[in-house]
Amino acid sequence: MKRIVILAAIAFAACAPTAPPPVAAPSAEDRNFIDPRTGFNQTVNPATDKKFDAAWRSLIAGDLADAARRLTDIRSKEPDYAPAELALALIDLRQGAVPSARRKVDEVRNARPRYLAAEVYDAEVAVAERDVQRAYELYRDIAARADAPPAAAQRLGELQTQLFDTLFNAALHAPSNESAIASLRSALQINPAAGAARILLAQKLAAAGRMEEAAQALDPIAATADADRPEVQQILAEIDFSRGRYEDAIARYERLVRRGGNDAAARRLEQIKLQYAEANMPAQFRRAIEDSEITRADLAVLMYWKVSSVRFAQNLSAPPIAIDVSETPGREELIRAIALGIYSVDPVTRRVGPNAPVNAAALARITARLLALRGADCARGLPQSDAPRVLATCGITDPTLAGPDLPVSGRTAATVMEQVDRALK
Repeated sequence: MKRIVILAAIAFAACAPTAPPPVAAPSAEDRNFIDPRTGFNQTVNPATDKKFDAAWRSLIAGDLADAARRLTDIRSKEPDYAPAELALALIDLRQGAVPSARRKVDEVRNARPRYLAAEVYDAEVAVAERDVQRAYELYRDIAARADAPPAAAQRLGELQTQLFDTLFNAALHAPSNESAIASLRSALQINPAAGAARILLAQKLAAAGRMEEAAQALDPIAATADADRPEVQQILAEIDFSRGRYEDAIARYERLVRRGGNDAAARRLEQIKLQYAEANMPAQFRRAIEDSEITRADLAVLMYWKVSSVRFAQNLSAPPIAIDVSETPGREELIRAIALGIYSVDPVTRRVGPNAPVNAAALARITARLLALRGADCARGLPQSDAPRVLATCGITDPTLAGPDLPVSGRTAATVMEQVDRALK
């Protein structure tokens, strides 16, 4: 009886189903490598699938030698069984043989372009090759598929962050403004909501004088809290200025200055105010200040509009008559310079030479004479003939430093006259 019971137990055990071996969990290193059979839409011999399952278990468990042996055996008998080739590519990656993995994956992808597992492995080989741009683009396509693996979206997010950071850092250390702009544009294609990159792009574009592009770059943050950031307001002020909206630019810079701690904004505010005033000046002033080689008439115009002591001088005597000023642009300003004694009329020819060019030495002499005649304290007791000494004492940039015979631009003369105006106050 006992023998019968034992035999029955043995027979029952033989008939009971065999439990499958436990599946090893993928390591963190391999978490993005899906089962190579995913998306392999081809009828497979059950025996082959069983062999591959055993090989895949060995690979995931870390027994690469056993996995390689099993996979090579499958490939030798069924060369078209692509999952085995992808698994061998994963073994190559585990062993650091990235070029070999690339060849295997490319071979599979060329034969089966829409094979999901092959797309994933292609992307992961790109990661191993440090080609984050390609990996990101591949995962973007994978995540858009209806049969995308669950981890695809997370992996896409990781690569998006990595690629954005790479492009943003490249912009920060770019050798040129143009390369920084290119990197920032690429970064914003990856993450359009990145405010810091968008602001930096606008700053780079503004620095390059591409104001309309800078305005377009800032459009997406116009209605956000970032729009009130000082650096954004400064860019917007420069955009207003470039469009000729001086008052808007001045208002923005005044708000920045009121916030305090921005000396650069205060200096720029004064510059814009000055240019706003210049834009509203008479035509003869605008022509004179933009002239690359001024004449005596141009300098008279600049003296009049830049030096308060010339413009508002009182109790002037009648100036000597000059016969060559009637058709000269800036005639009134030229007559004022004659009346103040800054310009002399030749007693014989009765000419003042309004069209004579002014070089650096002439500008220095006329400036020293102007300071002395208008009673500058700094010029008191100094001979007008010693123009370099007068200018140095009064804190005026000597225009002869670059060369006494060089022509003088309107901007240079205007700067000297602004310094004269400060010296006379």
